Parts: sequence; structure tokens; C-alpha cells
Amino acid sequence: MIHVSRDGQQFGPYTQEDAQAYLADGSLLATDLGWTEGSAEWVPLPQLVGGEGESLVPGIGCPKCGAGLESDQVVCLSCGHNVDDSLETSEAVPQAPQEKRKVPPSLTYENEVADRSAFVNSVGWGLLMASLMPVFGDGQWNVPFWEFWKLSEWQLMFNILAPLVIGATLIFLASSMHGRGRGVVIMVLALVMVGVVIADEEVRGFNVPTPIEDTSVPIPEPLKEDERAGETKIPEINIEMENTNIFYKKMEFTPGDHTVSILVFIVAWFGIAIGAKSRYYRIESAPAYIIGMIGSVAMIVFWFLPGMYGMPVMAAVEALSDNIYLGAGLLLMMVMQLAAAVLCLINSLGKRPSQMKKFASTATMLIVTSIAMPVLPVWGKVIYEETVDDHARAKKRYEYVASQFGKIWTGTQATQKNMALDKVEKPLNAVVGAISGWLMTGVKYVSWLGGILILFPLGITETICGTREQDEGFIVKQE
Repeated sequence: MIHVSRDGQQFGPYTQEDAQAYLADGSLLATDLGWTEGSAEWVPLPQLVGGEGESLVPGIGCPKCGAGLESDQVVCLSCGHNVDDSLETSEAVPQAPQEKRKVPPSLTYENEVADRSAFVNSVGWGLLMASLMPVFGDGQWNVPFWEFWKLSEWQLMFNILAPLVIGATLIFLASSMHGRGRGVVIMVLALVMVGVVIADEEVRGFNVPTPIEDTSVPIPEPLKEDERAGETKIPEINIEMENTNIFYKKMEFTPGDHTVSILVFIVAWFGIAIGAKSRYYRIESAPAYIIGMIGSVAMIVFWFLPGMYGMPVMAAVEALSDNIYLGAGLLLMMVMQLAAAVLCLINSLGKRPSQMKKFASTATMLIVTSIAMPVLPVWGKVIYEETVDDHARAKKRYEYVASQFGKIWTGTQATQKNMALDKVEKPLNAVVGAISGWLMTGVKYVSWLGGILILFPLGITETICGTREQDEGFIVKQE
């Protein structure tokens, strides 16, 4: 019986025939180490099994029968096979039945449990941030969570509290449950959230009280020498609040205008995210494969589906002339999502397990990060433009207040001027505040919408993968 070691993980034991078969189909690798009872040390696996299927290591063993060969021997004396000839499919070492093959998992028990729990935990913290972080507008901050009890509309309270409750629950589940039980709880949370969103139009707007409009008296121009009246006037700031989704507003996106496209996109995104992530952990899972295929086909349909504004791919190209940031982001998102779809389509069970795992991992990374591609450049443009506006407004107010003092003749006048200017936001502070404020507002909404979007795929993935059992059937060599 042969024990196998790869990167510190041990598998087996296998019979020599099984080890030969797994080497042939790629489940075991020529770089793996092998050990049998009574051996003094670990050695390259092909030295124990007599070959590695398609790629022969000369001077070790016959690729057909496994008999030992001398380094210069070209014909096997046991079966007569010429080692310079490749094995025909009919002569290849027979593979074990698919349902009985012991394919080494992508991760050890401890690493898989930690990886899946970390994913649930990160989504939970994202939703928690979505609830607690502030929104910013026209130079003013507002933290909706701190004032939700003052709201009269339950929809606004729901939009503030739902991410908090779901996020805290996910953080708890990450360390207290594993497998299908956790998946079912997550899916229930997702269904409740989706049900409320569908039932009430105000909820799916994801609106919260936001500083939205500066209704202050216009700031006068700096005073000249003959215009000073000897009194100090500081322009007041008056910002109105409005219940709105400032993220949608700045991104110039209205979900109601793209209902059909959004539904197709959700099916496509869910399918690829669920199928690819599930197959990374369970490459032989038929449900994950089918879901991935459905998502891949839907994603291709989405980008070439005619709609109110034409095909999305053409809309992305046309956006380059109107908003180069949005157009470039949409095209990059399209490339990443179509690449993820192709990886899922070609990731069939006939490929080597190591290759299947790599395809699944890459597809997952592409589909998840693709969502951020149009957001990053467009929101970067929003941050820049709003920062410029806030800086200009703060500079104009600061210069007007400073112009009311003219030349300073006494220490008292200097003190009065400093006291007046301390009540006015400095231009540099306005820049720092605007960058920080709009950045956190973007993080808040991306965490909010992204967390809700990934909630359902997360629950289904946990349910498909189930509870990972402890690794069995291998030993740890004692030094």
C-alpha cells in the first residue's frame, strides 16, 4: 500500500494499480512523494508505481505494466512494450470508476473549513459596515444608524437595520455552524430580504436620509478695502436632508429602467458564482456543474440580449464617448464575466482534477471582482468632482471671512480674526473630508448591495458542499 504526500498533506493509502491509474488521469502528480511501510524515506511517486501514465520517466518503470526498467532499457521484458511508443487509449491503464475515485480535495479539512467560514465572515462584516457607516453630501456627514429611531417610515428603518441583523447573524454562523445547516439559515435570510424587497418598492430603492442639497445663502465675493463695515459675518451652512440612494444618483443608474436585463444578469451571476465556488470544493458535484452551465449560458445571453437601450455590449461601447470611465469599466466587466462563463463551460469532468480546480477558482475570482470594474472608475470620478466642489465652496467662504478684517494693526484684531476663521472650514480640511466622506459612502453602498447580491449564492454553495468530514486514511510519518 502506497501513502502519498503533497505539500505537507498526505493521502491514501492506495494499491499500486490505483496509484498508477490516478497518476494517469492527473489525480496524483509526478511531483508527489510516495512511501510504503518498511521504506526508509519518501521518494518520488513514479519510482513506486512504475510510471505516470502519459509522461514516462525513463529508467524507472514500464508505463504499461509497471515492471522495473534499467535506465537504458527501451523494451519491457515483462510485457514487450516499447517505452518510446505512447500508450494507445485502449492500452492505457484503466481508470477507477468516477464515483469510486479518491480524488484529493482542493484543501485539507482544516483549510476548507477555515476558508468557507472566512467567506461567510467577510460577507457578514461587509453588511455590518453597510449599516453602520455614514453617508456624505455637500460637505456634511450623516450616520443613519444613529438616528433610525427618529424615522417615521418603516422602510427606512428596515434598510438601516436589515444589513446589521443579517451581518451580525453571518458573523455568528461563521464560527458556530458548518455545512448544510449554515447554508439553510443563510438562504432563509436571503429569501426574507428578497421577499421584502419585491413586496415594497420603497425598500428596493435602498434609500436612507442623506445630505443632498445646499440651500445656504450664496457666499459673497471677498470684500474690498472700501466695502468693510467693521463687523464680522460668517455665511451660514444649511443642508437639506432627503431620503434617497445617493449611490444610484451619482452612478446615474435607475434599476426600474432595466428590469428584464437585471433579472437575466442575476440568474447569470448567481449561476456562475454558485457553480464555480461549489466546484472548487467539490469538483465532482453534478448540481454545481449544471448550475454553472445555466449561469454561463445566461451570462452570454445577457451581454447580447436586445433591450430598451440596445444590447449591453453595444451600450458599453457607446458609453465610451459619453463617459469614458463608465464605458471602460463596463467593457472590462464584460470581458471578465464572459471569461468566467467560458471557464465554467469548458470545465468538464474529463479534465485533470488540478486543472478543474484552477478553472473553478479563476472563474470565481473573475465573476466576484467583475462587479467592481464599472464602479471603481465612475466612483473615482465622483470623488474627484465632489472634492473639487467642496474645496471651492470652503475656499470662497474662508476668503470672504478673512477679507472682512483687512490689515491687522493690533494683537486684539489678530485674535478676533483667528476666532472667526476657526469657525469656518479650511479648504484643506474640506478636501480631506470630501475624499474620506465620498470614499466611505461608496464602500457603504458597495458593501450593502454587494452583500445582498452574494447572500443567496453563499447559502446555496454551503448547501451543495455540505459538511466536510475529517480527513481519513493517511498517516503522519514519525521522525
